[in-house]
Amino acid sequence: MDYTDSRIIFRLLKNPRESLSSIASDLDISAQDMNYRVKKIKEDGIIKRYMLHVNPAVYGKNSLYLAFQNDKTYGGSVSSIIKCLEKIVVYGFSGTEDELHQRKKDMEDSLGTPVMEYRPKVFTGNSSVSPLDLQIINVLRNDPMKKSPDISRILDVKSSTVEKRIDRLRENKLISIIPKLDLSKINIVILGIFTTRPETIEEELEESFFVINDRVSGISLSIEKDIYSANSIIQKIKKIDKNIETMVIYDYDFFE
Repeated sequence: MDYTDSRIIFRLLKNPRESLSSIASDLDISAQDMNYRVKKIKEDGIIKRYMLHVNPAVYGKNSLYLAFQNDKTYGGSVSSIIKCLEKIVVYGFSGTEDELHQRKKDMEDSLGTPVMEYRPKVFTGNSSVSPLDLQIINVLRNDPMKKSPDISRILDVKSSTVEKRIDRLRENKLISIIPKLDLSKINIVILGIFTTRPETIEEELEESFFVINDRVSGISLSIEKDIYSANSIIQKIKKIDKNIETMVIYDYDFFE
Protein backbone atom coordinates (compact mmCIF):
# COMPACT_ATOMS: atom_id res chain seq x y z
CA MET A 1 0.00 0.00 0.00
CA ASP A 2 1.52 3.31 -1.07
CA TYR A 3 0.95 6.93 -0.06
CA THR A 4 -1.94 7.38 -2.52
CA ASP A 5 -3.74 4.36 -1.05
CA SER A 6 -3.32 5.88 2.41
CA ARG A 7 -4.81 9.17 1.25
CA ILE A 8 -7.77 7.34 -0.25
CA ILE A 9 -8.37 5.53 3.05
CA PHE A 10 -8.11 8.84 4.94
CA ARG A 11 -10.79 10.35 2.69
CA LEU A 12 -13.08 7.32 2.97
CA LEU A 13 -12.78 7.43 6.76
CA LYS A 14 -13.86 11.06 6.84
CA ASN A 15 -16.72 10.58 4.38
CA PRO A 16 -17.28 7.08 2.98
CA ARG A 17 -20.07 8.36 0.74
CA GLU A 18 -17.88 10.92 -1.03
CA SER A 19 -17.80 10.28 -4.75
CA LEU A 20 -14.74 8.43 -5.99
CA SER A 21 -14.46 10.87 -8.89
CA SER A 22 -14.12 13.76 -6.43
CA ILE A 23 -11.38 11.96 -4.49
CA ALA A 24 -9.58 11.02 -7.73
CA SER A 25 -9.65 14.63 -8.89
CA ASP A 26 -8.22 15.91 -5.60
CA LEU A 27 -5.47 13.28 -5.62
CA ASP A 28 -4.73 13.90 -9.31
CA ILE A 29 -5.23 10.30 -10.41
CA SER A 30 -7.42 8.88 -13.16
CA ALA A 31 -10.87 7.46 -12.51
CA GLN A 32 -9.61 4.08 -13.70
CA ASP A 33 -6.70 4.12 -11.25
CA MET A 34 -9.05 5.24 -8.46
CA ASN A 35 -11.52 2.42 -9.10
CA TYR A 36 -8.70 -0.13 -9.23
CA ARG A 37 -7.20 1.08 -5.94
CA VAL A 38 -10.53 1.07 -4.08
CA LYS A 39 -11.36 -2.39 -5.42
CA LYS A 40 -7.93 -3.66 -4.30
CA ILE A 41 -8.32 -2.09 -0.84
CA LYS A 42 -11.61 -3.96 -0.40
CA GLU A 43 -10.35 -7.25 -1.88
CA ASP A 44 -7.34 -7.17 0.45
CA GLY A 45 -9.70 -6.87 3.42
CA ILE A 46 -8.34 -3.49 4.51
CA ILE A 47 -11.89 -2.11 4.55
CA LYS A 48 -13.98 -4.93 5.98
CA ARG A 49 -17.40 -3.26 6.09
CA TYR A 50 -19.19 0.02 6.81
CA MET A 51 -20.97 0.79 10.07
CA LEU A 52 -23.71 3.28 10.92
CA HIS A 53 -23.71 5.17 14.21
CA VAL A 54 -26.84 7.14 15.09
CA ASN A 55 -26.66 9.90 17.69
CA PRO A 56 -29.08 8.91 20.49
CA ALA A 57 -30.45 12.47 20.38
CA VAL A 58 -32.25 11.46 17.19
CA TYR A 59 -34.52 9.30 19.35
CA GLY A 60 -34.54 11.63 22.36
CA LYS A 61 -32.17 9.40 24.33
CA ASN A 62 -28.97 10.03 26.27
CA SER A 63 -25.60 8.37 25.83
CA LEU A 64 -22.84 7.22 28.17
CA TYR A 65 -19.27 6.08 27.60
CA LEU A 66 -17.38 4.06 30.20
CA ALA A 67 -13.71 3.01 30.00
CA PHE A 68 -12.34 -0.01 31.87
CA GLN A 69 -8.71 -1.06 32.21
CA ASN A 70 -8.57 -4.83 32.54
CA ASP A 71 -8.63 -8.03 30.49
CA LYS A 72 -12.30 -8.77 31.16
CA THR A 73 -14.99 -8.63 28.49
CA TYR A 74 -18.57 -7.43 28.72
CA GLY A 75 -21.22 -9.63 27.16
CA GLY A 76 -24.13 -7.21 27.32
CA SER A 77 -25.57 -5.04 24.56
CA VAL A 78 -23.62 -1.88 23.68
CA SER A 79 -23.69 0.67 20.86
CA SER A 80 -19.91 0.88 20.45
CA ILE A 81 -16.64 -0.70 21.56
CA ILE A 82 -13.25 1.02 21.25
CA LYS A 83 -10.22 -1.08 22.18
CA CYS A 84 -6.93 0.60 23.05
CA LEU A 85 -3.36 -0.71 23.35
CA GLU A 86 -3.24 0.54 26.93
CA LYS A 87 -5.57 -2.36 27.85
CA ILE A 88 -8.41 0.13 28.04
CA VAL A 89 -11.75 -0.68 26.46
CA VAL A 90 -14.33 2.09 26.00
CA TYR A 91 -17.98 1.01 25.84
CA GLY A 92 -20.74 3.29 24.59
CA PHE A 93 -24.45 2.82 25.07
CA SER A 94 -27.65 4.84 25.05
CA GLY A 95 -31.03 4.96 26.77
CA THR A 96 -33.11 6.83 29.31
CA GLU A 97 -31.48 8.08 32.50
CA ASP A 98 -32.82 5.07 34.41
CA GLU A 99 -31.56 2.68 31.73
CA LEU A 100 -28.10 4.28 31.74
CA HIS A 101 -27.93 4.10 35.51
CA GLN A 102 -28.80 0.40 35.47
CA ARG A 103 -26.39 -0.34 32.61
CA LYS A 104 -23.55 1.39 34.45
CA LYS A 105 -24.29 -0.67 37.56
CA ASP A 106 -24.33 -3.89 35.52
CA MET A 107 -21.00 -3.03 33.90
CA GLU A 108 -19.38 -2.14 37.20
CA ASP A 109 -20.56 -5.46 38.66
CA SER A 110 -18.98 -7.25 35.69
CA LEU A 111 -15.88 -5.15 34.95
CA GLY A 112 -15.13 -3.20 38.13
CA THR A 113 -14.74 0.55 38.57
CA PRO A 114 -14.38 2.52 35.30
CA VAL A 115 -11.21 4.55 34.85
CA MET A 116 -13.09 7.11 32.78
CA GLU A 117 -16.70 8.18 32.37
CA TYR A 118 -18.11 10.50 29.71
CA ARG A 119 -21.77 11.46 29.63
CA PRO A 120 -22.55 13.98 26.88
CA LYS A 121 -25.21 16.51 27.68
CA VAL A 122 -28.43 16.03 25.73
CA PHE A 123 -27.74 17.53 22.32
CA THR A 124 -30.56 19.82 21.21
CA GLY A 125 -28.92 22.38 18.90
CA ASN A 126 -29.56 20.78 15.50
CA SER A 127 -31.01 17.47 16.60
CA SER A 128 -34.46 17.88 15.02
CA VAL A 129 -35.12 15.22 12.43
CA SER A 130 -37.99 14.90 10.00
CA PRO A 131 -40.01 11.74 9.26
CA LEU A 132 -38.02 11.53 6.01
CA ASP A 133 -34.73 11.64 7.96
CA LEU A 134 -35.90 8.70 10.07
CA GLN A 135 -36.87 6.76 6.95
CA ILE A 136 -33.45 7.39 5.43
CA ILE A 137 -31.73 6.29 8.64
CA ASN A 138 -33.75 3.07 8.64
CA VAL A 139 -32.58 2.32 5.09
CA LEU A 140 -28.96 3.13 5.99
CA ARG A 141 -29.13 0.71 8.92
CA ASN A 142 -29.26 -2.17 6.47
CA ASP A 143 -26.66 -0.68 4.12
CA PRO A 144 -24.80 2.52 5.16
CA MET A 145 -23.38 2.79 1.64
CA LYS A 146 -26.66 2.43 -0.24
CA LYS A 147 -26.63 4.89 -3.11
CA SER A 148 -28.95 7.88 -3.03
CA PRO A 149 -30.82 6.92 -6.26
CA ASP A 150 -31.61 3.51 -4.72
CA ILE A 151 -32.83 5.13 -1.50
CA SER A 152 -34.90 7.61 -3.51
CA ARG A 153 -36.67 4.76 -5.31
CA ILE A 154 -37.43 3.01 -2.02
CA LEU A 155 -38.82 6.17 -0.39
CA ASP A 156 -40.26 7.73 -3.57
CA VAL A 157 -38.42 11.04 -3.20
CA LYS A 158 -35.84 12.84 -5.32
CA SER A 159 -32.29 11.53 -5.20
CA SER A 160 -30.96 15.06 -4.64
CA THR A 161 -33.25 15.38 -1.60
CA VAL A 162 -31.90 12.16 -0.12
CA GLU A 163 -28.30 13.30 -0.64
CA LYS A 164 -28.97 16.67 1.00
CA ARG A 165 -30.68 15.04 3.99
CA ILE A 166 -27.78 12.60 4.50
CA ASP A 167 -25.26 15.45 4.26
CA ARG A 168 -27.23 17.43 6.83
CA LEU A 169 -27.44 14.48 9.21
CA ARG A 170 -23.68 13.97 8.95
CA GLU A 171 -22.80 17.66 9.28
CA ASN A 172 -24.93 17.96 12.43
CA LYS A 173 -23.28 14.82 13.84
CA LEU A 174 -26.61 13.02 13.99
CA ILE A 175 -25.23 10.07 12.05
CA SER A 176 -21.74 8.80 11.28
CA ILE A 177 -20.83 6.26 8.62
CA ILE A 178 -17.61 4.56 9.67
CA PRO A 179 -15.45 2.12 7.69
CA LYS A 180 -14.27 -0.89 9.69
CA LEU A 181 -10.55 -1.20 8.96
CA ASP A 182 -8.25 -4.17 9.50
CA LEU A 183 -5.49 -2.17 11.20
CA SER A 184 -3.07 -5.10 11.01
CA LYS A 185 -2.88 -4.61 7.23
CA ILE A 186 -2.06 -0.92 7.05
CA ASN A 187 0.63 1.31 8.47
CA ILE A 188 -1.53 3.98 10.08
CA VAL A 189 -2.37 4.94 13.64
CA ILE A 190 -5.83 5.68 15.04
CA LEU A 191 -5.89 7.85 18.14
CA GLY A 192 -8.70 8.00 20.67
CA ILE A 193 -8.80 11.50 22.15
CA PHE A 194 -10.82 12.45 25.22
CA THR A 195 -10.85 16.20 25.88
CA THR A 196 -12.56 18.96 27.87
CA ARG A 197 -11.96 21.41 25.02
CA PRO A 198 -13.54 19.66 22.02
CA GLU A 199 -14.10 22.69 19.78
CA THR A 200 -10.49 23.87 20.07
CA ILE A 201 -9.06 20.36 19.67
CA GLU A 202 -11.29 19.62 16.69
CA GLU A 203 -9.62 22.44 14.77
CA GLU A 204 -6.28 20.65 15.13
CA LEU A 205 -7.57 17.18 14.19
CA GLU A 206 -8.00 17.48 10.45
CA GLU A 207 -8.30 13.71 10.02
CA SER A 208 -10.97 12.99 12.63
CA PHE A 209 -13.54 10.51 11.35
CA PHE A 210 -15.74 10.10 14.43
CA VAL A 211 -16.56 12.95 16.81
CA ILE A 212 -19.10 13.21 19.59
CA ASN A 213 -19.13 16.13 22.01
CA ASP A 214 -21.39 18.42 23.99
CA ARG A 215 -19.14 21.51 23.65
CA VAL A 216 -17.91 20.86 27.21
CA SER A 217 -16.10 17.58 26.63
CA GLY A 218 -15.87 15.04 23.84
CA ILE A 219 -14.40 12.01 22.15
CA SER A 220 -12.65 12.03 18.77
CA LEU A 221 -11.14 9.23 16.71
CA SER A 222 -8.37 10.58 14.49
CA ILE A 223 -6.26 8.83 11.87
CA GLU A 224 -2.53 9.59 11.57
CA LYS A 225 -0.15 8.36 8.87
CA ASP A 226 2.39 6.85 11.32
CA ILE A 227 3.49 6.77 14.95
CA TYR A 228 5.65 9.87 14.49
CA SER A 229 2.81 12.06 13.26
CA ALA A 230 0.61 10.59 16.00
CA ASN A 231 3.16 11.64 18.63
CA SER A 232 3.43 15.07 17.04
CA ILE A 233 -0.32 15.69 17.20
CA ILE A 234 -0.45 14.42 20.79
CA GLN A 235 2.22 16.90 21.88
CA LYS A 236 0.44 19.69 20.01
CA ILE A 237 -3.00 19.13 21.51
CA LYS A 238 -1.60 18.61 25.02
CA LYS A 239 -0.47 22.23 24.91
CA ILE A 240 -4.13 23.17 24.38
CA ASP A 241 -5.63 20.82 26.97
CA LYS A 242 -3.13 19.57 29.55
CA ASN A 243 -5.70 17.13 30.96
CA ILE A 244 -6.39 15.48 27.62
CA GLU A 245 -6.38 11.67 27.45
CA THR A 246 -4.97 10.02 24.31
CA MET A 247 -4.93 6.34 23.46
CA VAL A 248 -3.83 4.22 20.51
CA ILE A 249 -6.74 2.20 19.12
CA TYR A 250 -6.27 -1.26 17.67
CA ASP A 251 -9.91 -2.22 17.11
CA TYR A 252 -13.35 -0.61 17.10
CA ASP A 253 -16.98 -1.48 16.38
CA PHE A 254 -20.17 0.52 16.15
CA PHE A 255 -23.49 -1.29 16.34
CA GLU A 256 -25.95 1.62 16.20
